[in-house]
Amino acid sequence: MELPVKFDFKHMISLRVRTFEVDSQGIVHNAVYLQYLEIGRVEYRRQFGYIINENGIFNDGIKVVVVNNTLNYRSPAYLDDLLNIYTRVKWIKNSSFCFEHIIENAGNNVVLCDGTGILVNLNDKNLREPLADKFVNEINSFEKKLEIIRN
Repeated sequence: MELPVKFDFKHMISLRVRTFEVDSQGIVHNAVYLQYLEIGRVEYRRQFGYIINENGIFNDGIKVVVVNNTLNYRSPAYLDDLLNIYTRVKWIKNSSFCFEHIIENAGNNVVLCDGTGILVNLNDKNLREPLADKFVNEINSFEKKLEIIRN
């Protein structure tokens, strides 16, 4: 997979690797990267002014769950490294959308990991529900290279 140019990403957050995220080999445990991606996704939504309610759903009423994550590990991260997590929405379908991520070491700009996360919008009965036009329009206005695939 060819990495997208990180400057195509308009959203980035930084975080520092903490002691409990490294394994016995002194590197960030592979499962921790999934948490980093989730942090990126939540902060991405927050940039639009949304907050998470006590029930775990954003205050715009969109209830999404992750149905697929893919990760490509490229280089290890170590304790106290500062990481940049780049996040963008790559495509939107009727009830699902795909986040794309790149994680790099902020100190040397080495890409540590890249991946995607596919999320599905659910209704109160946990059945797929089309994404609201407001959601689609906000993302479309923000992203440079968004593919909209709606019926």
